[in-house]
Parts: sequence; structure tokens; C-alpha cells
Amino acid sequence: SLVINQKSKKIPQPIMKTAILSASLLCVLTGAATAQNANITWQNPTTVSGASDVSTAGTLVGTWAPGDDAYNPDTLPVNGVTFNAYGSGPFNSFINTSGINDHYTGYNSPGTPDANYNTILQVAVYSSGASISLTWGGMTAGDTYLLQFWVQDGRNSVTAERSETLTGGANTSAALNYGSGANGPGQFILGSFIADGTGTETLTLNAFGGPDISPSAQVNLLQLRDITPVPEPSTVGLLAAGAALAIVRIRRKFRLV
Repeated sequence: SLVINQKSKKIPQPIMKTAILSASLLCVLTGAATAQNANITWQNPTTVSGASDVSTAGTLVGTWAPGDDAYNPDTLPVNGVTFNAYGSGPFNSFINTSGINDHYTGYNSPGTPDANYNTILQVAVYSSGASISLTWGGMTAGDTYLLQFWVQDGRNSVTAERSETLTGGANTSAALNYGSGANGPGQFILGSFIADGTGTETLTLNAFGGPDISPSAQVNLLQLRDITPVPEPSTVGLLAAGAALAIVRIRRKFRLV
């Protein structure tokens, strides 16, 4: 019998590199196409108490004090943050909104020591139903963001029966209480997330009513801040040195091939 020995054939280097590059590109494109909204990690709801409620962490990205411009919230800073009646940053140009039916202005104050805070919490947009959805963009993929949300309803004592949860990605917050004119102020909540490859996020509000009043989703204030950690100068130097060393090693390796 005749035995034929065949040497294994090596794939040419250019073809191998092209195949690897194509596979990598396919993974990136597939990941971008299937990217979902980031999961927001929620803290516990906190009852409105004063100007220090307003976070100043990191860098301000955008604000929104919806409802009506009657109180000119664009000129009423709270803890150094100005909430814009028609939105700033990503809240000035939402990609999509649904469920917002109307607004109100000028009902009872939450009674904090800060007059500006009291004023801008007296306005809101709301839904005739139980849900509102807000989608915004313009964020940097990989950056860490802090979302702060307020709900406060001082129209009458019955609104104290209302509450709502917030959902971002797969995570839903504990319920925020609306409060009322007779039963104290409403609440705010903080949530953090890392922006995904789409640079967008969707926030869904789901409201609950009570024996005397139906659910009505509501937004009083929103702010978004970029809280991405900034490396220490020494850390940046070490990373740069490490990158330079890696490049030198790669070049030497290719010279030897």
C-alpha cells in the first residue's frame, strides 16, 4: 500500500490577520446591535428636606424642572444646581417620551427651608394613567452616571395615597411616596449606572393609587451627573509607562519573526 505523508499547511499571515479582524469587528457590531439600556442601581427613597438633597457629585450633565415656566425655574438654583423648565443637556431633547398628558403648577409647597427648592417642587408633568417612559441619549459609553429623581404632590391630602417605582434596565426601585399638602413632602431617589454602547437610557415610571385615588405617574425634577472616577496622576503615569513597555515588547517580537 502507498502511504502519502502530507505536511500541515500554514494559513498565510495576511489571511489569518484578516480573519481575526473580521471576527472582532463582527463581535463589536453584534454587541452594539443587541445592547440594552444599562441597569440602574437604586438607593433607597429619601423624604425631601432641604437644598442639600440636591447632589453635586461629579459633573452636571442635565436637569429638568417640568410643568410650567410660570415660576421661571431657570433662574432658581438649589444647592448650586439650576433646574431648567424645558430641560438642559439630554433632557432638552429626549429621544422618546410616552404617557405624559398634562402639567400642573402652583400647588402647596413642600415646606423646606429653601424658597427656590419649594418653588420648583410645586410644578410637575403627569400621566392620566399609571406609566410614563423617558428615553434620553448623548451619554459617553463606559462613563458612570448618577440619576436623581423627585416626586412631590401637594395638591390635596388624598395624593398621599399615591406612589411610584422607577425602572432602569432590569432594576426597579422601591416605591417613592408623593406626599401631599396635609401629609408632608414627597421623596427623591438616586440611581447610578454605566452607560452602554448606545449612549442612551430609558426610565420607566409605574404608579400606584389607593382606595380614594387612581394611579397617576408624575415627574417633578430630574438631574443627571457624570461621576466617572478620575485616575490619580500617579496612576495615569503608571498606565502610560506600562503601555509604552508593552509596545516595545510587541515591536521586538515582530522583529524576531
